[in-house]
Amino acid sequence: MVSGMKLALGLGSLLFALGCQTGGGHSKTIENGTWLKAWESANPTWRGVHLMVQSDEQAKSLIETLPKLASAGVNVVIVEVDYSFEFHSHPEVRSVPFISRTQARELTAAAHAQGIRLIPQINCLGHQSWSKTTLPLLVQHPEFDETPGRFPQNKDIYCRSWCPQNPEVNRVVCALVDELIDGFDADAVHVGMDEVFLIGSEYCPRCRGGDPAKLFAKAVNDLHGHIVTQRNREMLMWGDRLLDADSLHYSEWEASKNGTYRAIELIPKDIVLCDWHYEKRDDYPSVPFLAAKGFRVWPSGWQPLGATRAFSDFAAKQKNSRVLGYLCTTWGKVKIREAADWPPLTEPLKEWR
Repeated sequence: MVSGMKLALGLGSLLFALGCQTGGGHSKTIENGTWLKAWESANPTWRGVHLMVQSDEQAKSLIETLPKLASAGVNVVIVEVDYSFEFHSHPEVRSVPFISRTQARELTAAAHAQGIRLIPQINCLGHQSWSKTTLPLLVQHPEFDETPGRFPQNKDIYCRSWCPQNPEVNRVVCALVDELIDGFDADAVHVGMDEVFLIGSEYCPRCRGGDPAKLFAKAVNDLHGHIVTQRNREMLMWGDRLLDADSLHYSEWEASKNGTYRAIELIPKDIVLCDWHYEKRDDYPSVPFLAAKGFRVWPSGWQPLGATRAFSDFAAKQKNSRVLGYLCTTWGKVKIREAADWPPLTEPLKEWR
């Protein structure tokens, strides 16, 4: 999302056929749900920050910063891990550096001690490359690529996607998700899924000529079936591909111009949609639109400060219980240790306390 301005439930048997097996041991904390129930009771409003945390060093920096974030009003931290984790099921996709399992548990424990819910994120479907660099999943499993053998060094594309109809991709991805759930003792997972432009590609032998909405919905539903139905966790995702850019008057980055927006009628309503917009506008029609569709909506801003205030103000005026609060994304514009003093985070959160 940086460069942008930057079937429903009950899929269990199908997911097993696709290779999405339920993960290993559930922690006692999550089984009992004691901490989460107490957190939900104390926090009807979500005040969040999204941070890239992809090494033990960065995790330690976040642990040191958690008390300041809590003082600033933060009660949820999304940590984007992606492939930077000590994966054992598929170590071939592990990025270097990475977060160790021990450090992941320490981070979650430290967050809980501050009353902060910690949710790991792994980008799914899209964002499988950045600039000339293809990320480990498609490097190690090129057979999963939506555009196999095309676009050397990712020239002339934004980001690669995996093929949602490859019969093996879910087996690998669900195993990675399970390790994040168990490693972070997580009660929720953010699956990304923003800015998917390569879908139903003419270069994909499975998806060529397919309906982008149905293909996108399949990817969403497969993940939901595993995370929510099988693992009993909450699922979050970015909401941009579910918005019609033309009717809502958004850009092609923060909304869809390739037909995926029709998937909104094909996916479960218990997914939390993080609705990101970064420009200053008079209104943000996606917030009431998504809430009216039955989803919980988490308005998500970035910078500059004027834009974050405008978006936060608009969202707060909705007075709708499905509008959860406000999420500040950072995208490397502020160091982890300095995040608690960053005005685009601290100023909007004042309105939600």
